[in-house]
Amino acid sequence: MADKYDVIVIGAGNGGLMAALRASKLGLKTLVIERNNTVGGAAASFVRGRFEFEASLHEIPDFGEGEDRGNLGKLFDELGIKVNWIKLPNSYRLVVAPGSNIELDVTVPHGRERFTAFMESQCPGITPKIDLIFDAAEEMERGFEYNGKMRGRPDPAVLKNEYSSYCKLMTLSAGEFFRAIGLPQKAIDIMGAYWPYQGSDLDTIDASRFILMIAGYYGHGAYIPSMTSHEIANAIEKRARECGCDFIFNREAVKIGTKNGAVDSVTTSDGMTYKTCAVISNAFPDDVYSRMIDDRSLIPEFELKKTSARQLGFRGFVVYLGLDKSPEELGIRDYNVFLNSTTDTKVLFEHAASPTLLEDEVDNVTCTCLNIANPSCSPEGTTHFAITMALASDAWEKVALSDYREAKRRLAAKLIKRTETVLGYDLTPHIEEIVTASPSTFARYMGTPQGCIYGYHSSRWDGMSSRTLAGGSEQSIPGLFFCGAHGSRLSGFLPTLAGGNQAAFPVMGYVMGGGKR
Repeated sequence: MADKYDVIVIGAGNGGLMAALRASKLGLKTLVIERNNTVGGAAASFVRGRFEFEASLHEIPDFGEGEDRGNLGKLFDELGIKVNWIKLPNSYRLVVAPGSNIELDVTVPHGRERFTAFMESQCPGITPKIDLIFDAAEEMERGFEYNGKMRGRPDPAVLKNEYSSYCKLMTLSAGEFFRAIGLPQKAIDIMGAYWPYQGSDLDTIDASRFILMIAGYYGHGAYIPSMTSHEIANAIEKRARECGCDFIFNREAVKIGTKNGAVDSVTTSDGMTYKTCAVISNAFPDDVYSRMIDDRSLIPEFELKKTSARQLGFRGFVVYLGLDKSPEELGIRDYNVFLNSTTDTKVLFEHAASPTLLEDEVDNVTCTCLNIANPSCSPEGTTHFAITMALASDAWEKVALSDYREAKRRLAAKLIKRTETVLGYDLTPHIEEIVTASPSTFARYMGTPQGCIYGYHSSRWDGMSSRTLAGGSEQSIPGLFFCGAHGSRLSGFLPTLAGGNQAAFPVMGYVMGGGKR
């Protein structure tokens, strides 16, 4: 193990791993420091009894096969990351039930042709508008590719003349874009089901991010790894090591040292100090600026203001169930079900942000049965089932330590009952193993503020588009870079993987330019 590196990556989550792999492949001497005993962050699994539970991943888009290979699939091919993927049968089932009465129940297929035909059956005459959405996604890809080639400093004249649609789309929310192209409300309601994956309502999340996401899912299909999301993290770690990257586990990065106004070292919890020219932090800026930088006077004022102005994104509450019957015996036929009381994403988000969320009726529920896609994920004759609810506020701050277990039990019971009542699943009598993960659980394991799993909330001034364009002009402490769910691509497996890869390129330029000495 060396004591001097070109770049040190803090945190071995998806973003950190991809940044480390790309940096190593570019020839930079790279070290990853991880506080836990393994890689992955939220991309992990855990064992209870005879079940191995998937901790976080529902699905990941943009892989595809053959001519349908998506950009993330091509990136994995280029980097030599080998994962055994399983394609999901459909995008999702959307069930809207204000109470126990179902008002909307549709199953949305994968594949551009199948998806377009399905939407045409729901909204006759809509095919040209669906084509506009896929065309818009291609426009965004071209625009982001140009911005990347220009290292975040695009020529305004070139943007205006050659990427005008890209610029126009970056100014709109997803809802505004859908209405601008005349999409029927029913179509918006159906496609809006993916809003929890972005953590913002349709009139807040920028159109660029939402369009790219749904085009990836609908166009190229969604996949899961055959051995849980930890397989992805392990595969990236393996390739990074093959490219020369070093790893340190069970030690936390506690201090980023500076010299002459620039990053100079990282010190770990056991007192070891490693010299470096640059740091890529998978840890939140809140954490880095508040406790890790040795000289806080170096932090630009606008960075502190930006951090203070941002709101933390979704926290997660998950009920993991190991059931002693097969999905068929339990009446479960779908891999992924979005279960909501309304199609109004603003109402759903406001409820997710309610300070009384733990006492309210549950909503914004996602049910996932892993066995539908991967029958061998649990012992024969059993079911791996998870119920997830997103929280947009720190609803757990008022829960006393003495009531913590009971609060988790009550919320889990409400989620299970809601699922059974509306979807007709027979869950409760067949629970063999049950594990509940609250935001406190995620905070303890991942070290994120309030257990946040979605980075910062995407607002109109702070969405993917604005972060991407600002990335080339905003300068933090020289040598300090960020990746992960709080980065420019926002949250989710695809954005953090793609964003981590992209983060390594400006670091390469900084290091090869001699940094700031």
